[in-house]
Amino acid sequence: MQKKRTRDWCNWGPLAALLPLGLILLLSLHEIRAVHRRNMASALQAVLSTTREGLLTWARQTRATAGIWASKPSVRRAVAAQLEHHRENGLHRDCPHLEELRRELNEIVEKRDYLGFDVIAPDGTHIASDRGDFIATRLLSDHDPDTIAAALRGATVLGAPFAMRSPILHRPVPVLLVAAPVRAVTREGEIIAALAFRIDPGKELTEIAQRGQVGAAGETYAFDRHGRIVTEVRFAQSLRDMGLLAAGERAILNVEVRDPGDDPPLGSRSSLPREEQPLTRMATSAIAGNAGVDVDGYRDYRGVEVVGSWLWEPDLQLGLATEIDRDRAYAVHHATRRVIIAACAVALFTGLVMTMLLQQRARDLADGVAREQGLRRELEDRLHRLERAEAELKDAVRIREEFLRFASHELRTPLTSLRLLYDHMVRSRSHAVSEAMGPRELGRFLKVSSRELARITQVINNMFAVASFATGPPALSLERTELTELVRKTARQVREQLEADGCSLELVLNGPVFGYWDRARLEQVITNLLSNASRHGAGQPITLSVGVQDGSAVISVRDRGVGIAPEQRENLFEPFRWKPDAHGGLGVGLYVCRMIARAHGGEVVVDSVPGEGTTFLVRLPLPPEIEGGEAAPAPEPGGGRRGDGEPA
Repeated sequence: MQKKRTRDWCNWGPLAALLPLGLILLLSLHEIRAVHRRNMASALQAVLSTTREGLLTWARQTRATAGIWASKPSVRRAVAAQLEHHRENGLHRDCPHLEELRRELNEIVEKRDYLGFDVIAPDGTHIASDRGDFIATRLLSDHDPDTIAAALRGATVLGAPFAMRSPILHRPVPVLLVAAPVRAVTREGEIIAALAFRIDPGKELTEIAQRGQVGAAGETYAFDRHGRIVTEVRFAQSLRDMGLLAAGERAILNVEVRDPGDDPPLGSRSSLPREEQPLTRMATSAIAGNAGVDVDGYRDYRGVEVVGSWLWEPDLQLGLATEIDRDRAYAVHHATRRVIIAACAVALFTGLVMTMLLQQRARDLADGVAREQGLRRELEDRLHRLERAEAELKDAVRIREEFLRFASHELRTPLTSLRLLYDHMVRSRSHAVSEAMGPRELGRFLKVSSRELARITQVINNMFAVASFATGPPALSLERTELTELVRKTARQVREQLEADGCSLELVLNGPVFGYWDRARLEQVITNLLSNASRHGAGQPITLSVGVQDGSAVISVRDRGVGIAPEQRENLFEPFRWKPDAHGGLGVGLYVCRMIARAHGGEVVVDSVPGEGTTFLVRLPLPPEIEGGEAAPAPEPGGGRRGDGEPA
């Protein structure tokens, strides 16, 4: 019995655990909807409040502008003169005072993009206007008597929009009046007329209202106490499809905020005549002076379910509404709800599947541990490699510092010798050169100077070469070159330096060797090898030979010095891998030699026996066919014979 209960719990236990999860899901969805509704209501009210403030600011500025122009002395004088002319002679459209008023007031009309201006006498007659056909009529007094009467009583008033109809005008025009009193100049305080500016509400009010539109399915609009919309609307084409607007007709003052009934298809006509349809719930509330917000949904003037916020502004005698289609307003919420439900369903399915896979997971755990150990070993190996790279980097920094120290030493030594020689010359400048030093001393001075300058030049050339190699292989200037003559010329240039180091030079030249090489680069190679041999030659003779071997030109430099230990040959041609001993040097000469040889397609090899000396062989490939003769085979490392009887 106990086993059966245990088995039943195992079967139904996971399903029972889903009940609290479902309850949590329902509570979460309810809270998300409540938060979305609060945020939507706040956003609608914020948009509506911003639009209201924009309209009030515009109204204050418009009333102030009308008051300023009605108070201008020049306008007051012209109005008084025009009124006097009206009383004495009747109204004429070519009166000079009328032209003066037009010049004065057309400035603000054009600047503010007003429809025009009118000056109304106390009897309601137009005594001046930008339109000659308005003069001597009561057009504005008949259409908006309250605004004109308020201005004649001394108030600056912004009226409500109305449709101006007149036989003069071929179609009704939406107009909004701002009127201010005009007082006499001589009798302060007496109101003699009213100055009114005609404004297009479809431009001014719509521009402000459209700034509060919410998304692609929302709009903000204004309406009067009769429920007539006094701004342009976004969905004018839908209204034309419903038969509420004629083709080319503006929505302003032609569309009322009425409810067409229970959700007629968008773009279709309601069975109930428009004049019998009630105002929408929003319009009824606003016209009654109430402000509100509805995020549950109500029908707008198209019959579409919307959410919105509204208010009535008594200063403007207008209602304001901000609305957005309900489906669009809740689209994000519905999408969020679908995502959450889908995520919970996926999580539930995943949980059930994971329960079934636990056993398989346990078997895979051992493999995972093994893989983790392998990754750990790989990470440790990478760590070791990083540590080695760090050590190599530190070694490179040390080598750089030693290079700078030895480079300064290599340059300072010959410069010191030159400075001492020239100091001696400066101290002897009061005597003739022949008196200060004899020909022998002068010759010695010039030889030492030339030798030290050559040494400085060699150091600088090697430093420039190393710097240029950092950007790629050295550039070559190939030309047809006779190698034997080049070697002989280079030997003459460095002979004195070698003799100063205590080494004699033996040349083994067996014949001309022609090829296409860079003369300056090969001269640098020979100079570096001879300089290296003199530093390590222990004052013993140096043999320099040229020959041909296995299709390659071979330059051999052999010294009879201390030789090179086998463990030192591995890094022999790497830059800055010198040993800081008494021989000195920058540690880049052999590196430069190898780079130049490789640029020619050749190589530099070394053969050395400790205690017996070292031989460096520079192999340069020869073209398959070359004009000129060939030299004898190159001498073997460690030996050679004098050629042409040439002295060292």
